[in-house]
Amino acid sequence: MIKIFIPAIKGRTKTLARGFWKTPQGKIYYDYLQINKTNFNRHDISKGTLQKHLTALKIELNQECIFYIYMGKGHIFYSKYNIEVLPHRIYKEVLRHDLKKTIKADLKTYSGLTVYQSKGKYYIEIFTTL
Repeated sequence: MIKIFIPAIKGRTKTLARGFWKTPQGKIYYDYLQINKTNFNRHDISKGTLQKHLTALKIELNQECIFYIYMGKGHIFYSKYNIEVLPHRIYKEVLRHDLKKTIKADLKTYSGLTVYQSKGKYYIEIFTTL
């Protein structure tokens, strides 16, 4: 299974996840995220079906890239020939009153993260090359 993270249209889609990222200039942005779970198999991936799907999504949503998780690794899809693999995952629970401080601290070290809310608890997930 592949989880594809796409921006949600606020007000139309119920979402319990937000993606945060920092530009090289230090500006912080966020999007409400919708997580689509798809069942591409290895044959579909080797044929390029996944790349075609991601390219179509990227164009449709007018995004520079699409983030997805496959086999426990984060991937940033820029184009068919430019995919950044982020093999290491950090996942932690954060108390609500520490959430803003933790996001800012993590964005000083990492360029992006995802915040999930589940059953009144908050979790941060970070994929990195280190």
